[in-house]
Amino acid sequence: MPDRVSIDSLEALNRELREHEARLKRLIEQWLGHEQLQDVSASTVQQASAASTANPIPLTERELQILCLVARGQTNRQVGAQLGCTPATIRNRLGRIYWKLGVLTRTHAVVRAIELGLCTFGSSEGS
Repeated sequence: MPDRVSIDSLEALNRELREHEARLKRLIEQWLGHEQLQDVSASTVQQASAASTANPIPLTERELQILCLVARGQTNRQVGAQLGCTPATIRNRLGRIYWKLGVLTRTHAVVRAIELGLCTFGSSEGS
């Protein structure tokens, strides 16, 4: 069972995700107009919902390292420097990680990783 710190961290990440989605929705609404936004939001929510309920595809050891470094707030450049890769390589690997976890964003990936017990915040290791 997760400790209280992990639960609080997960709740904070979920709040941050909801705030980010609300800001993004306002921006899309400005660009597309309200009617088109409803269509975009509905399809995005359906995709994200279906993806998050599906069982994730197992991550490789390297993908777990990347995901856990990202969960600790490191940028693609910082992760790449630690693992001896370019930021572009990290970006590409993150795309595969998102797909495997069934998520659409970096924040969603971190929340999903914590939910699945793949990464913890107190860890000093990559996974």
